[in-house]
Amino acid sequence: MKINRILLSIALVSACSFAACKKEAEPDASEVTPVATESEVPGVASQSDLSPAAAESRIDDVTTGHALAADGSIDSAQVGDDFASGETVHIAMKVGDTPAGSAVKIVWYGPEDKRINEETKTVATGETFLNFSADTKGWAKGDYKAEIWIGDENVNTERFQVVDAANAGR
Repeated sequence: MKINRILLSIALVSACSFAACKKEAEPDASEVTPVATESEVPGVASQSDLSPAAAESRIDDVTTGHALAADGSIDSAQVGDDFASGETVHIAMKVGDTPAGSAVKIVWYGPEDKRINEETKTVATGETFLNFSADTKGWAKGDYKAEIWIGDENVNTERFQVVDAANAGR
């Protein structure tokens, strides 16, 4: 009888420990930023209202390049900001400190700040890098940019150019 109580106690402690570990792995809903907007909202009254410091701490090492590495980053040999029309522009960023479920938005702009496209992705649990890509087929030569948004904060603007094919890849 005493052995059964001991085994039952061990089983309960193990189950409680497992449940506690599982609960810690889940994202804290109060930290998730479910919406990415493109306008600063004064204050921090809702989940999409982030302070600049909080937003900056969630997105790191934004990099533009020609190809993605296996882990979703930009391979150091592929970093560059000159692309020929028809090449794919990749932008990768570290999101390891971003709560799972948070929305990150990228807005692509062409010459004269003409809006080309936008895309929003949600950070997955355990994700280290988040990346976005754009096919430049049909894009005119000129200066381009991509704004990265989390919540109501623009955390980075990556600038790149579409150039003659002979000057691309740099």
